[in-house]
Amino acid sequence: MQAAVQVLGVGPSVGRWLAMTVVAIGAGCGSIHPAQAQAPSPSADGPPVAIGGWRYEKGASDIHLFICQAETCVPGSRVSYRFYPAGTTMMLNQFRSEQEMIVKALQQRAPPGAKITIVAIEGDDGGTLPRMYKARRLTVAPDGSQEHVHSGLLLGENAAVSLISSSRDEKAANGNYAQYALGLMLSIQMPRDTKK
Repeated sequence: MQAAVQVLGVGPSVGRWLAMTVVAIGAGCGSIHPAQAQAPSPSADGPPVAIGGWRYEKGASDIHLFICQAETCVPGSRVSYRFYPAGTTMMLNQFRSEQEMIVKALQQRAPPGAKITIVAIEGDDGGTLPRMYKARRLTVAPDGSQEHVHSGLLLGENAAVSLISSSRDEKAANGNYAQYALGLMLSIQMPRDTKK
């Protein structure tokens, strides 16, 4: 893990996150294999990063949507991501403000009696890359059912990517987010092969 942190050139906060992600994946939250995690490619017809056990749907506005079909990720859970060009910047306080606005907008559209709250917002506040921000939200429907949403922004040398994981199961929302975040962070931070 130490070697991966050095190769990626990540700071201590992202390094700790990568270590925790690898532990979570190793603990059975899922698996990611090199053949299943591919770097973004402008000419690829499929998703740039994919994990087994998920059905892929190409969404509008270059959104890549995945719906879990395996027991390990809790069927019905969803993950989506969208790439942005290199040079996309945002500071933690701006991310926090945007998340608060998103919750207000979602609350206005939610059915009467539903409650949406921000559980936590975390991230690296430094100005160096790579950098990651993550917000955890909880939606409680009028019938008491819950939806856990992990929404983040990953900023790397080669690109930025927004990532959202949602599930009725909190552990699945977190594990699914971690799996995709690992593959996406690698893809936006590693040097691209220009010989293709």
